[in-house]
Amino acid sequence: MMAPLVALTVYYNPFGVERRRRNYHVFRRNLDIPLVTVEWARDGHFELASGDADRLIRIEGGDLLWQKERLLNQGLANIRAHSLARDVVLIDADAVFAEPGWSARVSAQLKQCPLVQTFSRVDYLPPLPPGALDIAQLAAVTPERSLPSIASAMAQGSALFDARSDLVRAMAPTVTPVAGIPGMSIALRLESLPGFELYDGNIVGGGDQVLVAAALGRLDEHFHHRPLAPGHQADIRAWARRCLPALPGLGLADNRVLHLWHGAMEGRQYGMRHHILHDCDYDPRRDLDHSGDALRFASGTDRLKAAVGAYLVSRGDA
Repeated sequence: MMAPLVALTVYYNPFGVERRRRNYHVFRRNLDIPLVTVEWARDGHFELASGDADRLIRIEGGDLLWQKERLLNQGLANIRAHSLARDVVLIDADAVFAEPGWSARVSAQLKQCPLVQTFSRVDYLPPLPPGALDIAQLAAVTPERSLPSIASAMAQGSALFDARSDLVRAMAPTVTPVAGIPGMSIALRLESLPGFELYDGNIVGGGDQVLVAAALGRLDEHFHHRPLAPGHQADIRAWARRCLPALPGLGLADNRVLHLWHGAMEGRQYGMRHHILHDCDYDPRRDLDHSGDALRFASGTDRLKAAVGAYLVSRGDA
């Protein structure tokens, strides 16, 4: 039977860090809708058991690069192929909705817009004590910072890119000057977006901001603030034409999300990581091998492969 709403997440732990496993189990424990998880392990050594998701999809192979959107696309294809749900919430496996009724609010907004950011605010929690497992315990923890989602910030009158935003003040100089958090969780109505896939060519991360800018028809602004090589820009524009029809905007569900700690924010280098790709004249159509379930680098990309791998190791957030 088709569910009205399912959650889709990805799990991978290439450096074998216990915190990532623990965060996943806290996330899973507090999710009150069916869950589809795509687990990736390059070497085929998987960590999750069948009971750790309502539907577990395992993918092996590929290279050390940002695989998140590639894996989510595999999950979306599986959900469509098996008619598992009408609507899908894409969510990071370190995010927990803080209040009951969140899914009903998401579903209500999807009636108005086929693409909805599922939260208005996110509380970034500090490292948790071992016993903090349930929502009540998590919600009682004083957050390190609390920031708006990008849809919420724009609903309050902020520009898409805003150097004076709370996010920039909290994270500068490690972040591009956007108005709010673009990623973490977004929902879509499958029948309204039949050809939709996430953009998987941002191999150092940042695909969430690409999605928001494309959904709003504002890729020119995105490229102004995030200098990308010409081939990379062309690939993003081709994806947007193929996968995103004209939308009435980006919807917003008024929910609060708790973000589970997995390393210092500064180490993620959000504002600088795209220079890695620019400096290598990155072109996904030339530099990536899309033939498998997980992405690989094409031959002749040793410099790019080394730079991307070094960045992912340097993040320090596992």
